[in-house]
Amino acid sequence: LEHKTLMGTPKEPTIFYEVSKVCDVKDVYITPGGCSWLHGVVSIRKRNADDGKKAIETAFKGHKSMKHVFVVDDDIDIHDPHQIEWAMATRFQGSKDMIIKQEKGSSLDPSADPITRETTKIGFDLTIPWDKEKENFKKPDLPVKLNLDDYL
Repeated sequence: LEHKTLMGTPKEPTIFYEVSKVCDVKDVYITPGGCSWLHGVVSIRKRNADDGKKAIETAFKGHKSMKHVFVVDDDIDIHDPHQIEWAMATRFQGSKDMIIKQEKGSSLDPSADPITRETTKIGFDLTIPWDKEKENFKKPDLPVKLNLDDYL
């Protein structure tokens, strides 16, 4: 765990730097659920239709061992997995918003090919579709957990 954490956190600024070359990046987070190494979330302010996809491509350049990257709009809290899941449920269409590539991955990924280290890397563009009405994608201001005693 220490090895992955000590390696993963310093990758956040390198991802930020690479993504900032192609779009307006706001924040980057390497998630603990992704072993603090294999999963990243990138927050951007989208100014062009292809910013989400450009952010995915350059995030992988910023951290070559990363396996999955999720790109979200800057209204999503990248430290809150519920908000990321909400963005995936409401803003994502797999046939249009996913980039899949076969590349060399991390030696820390037990699912990668043990000899070549090849793995499938996936980028998820969870940003609001450029050609859709933005108002339809407003994040609801709902609590994640309800206390039923408040309603009984």
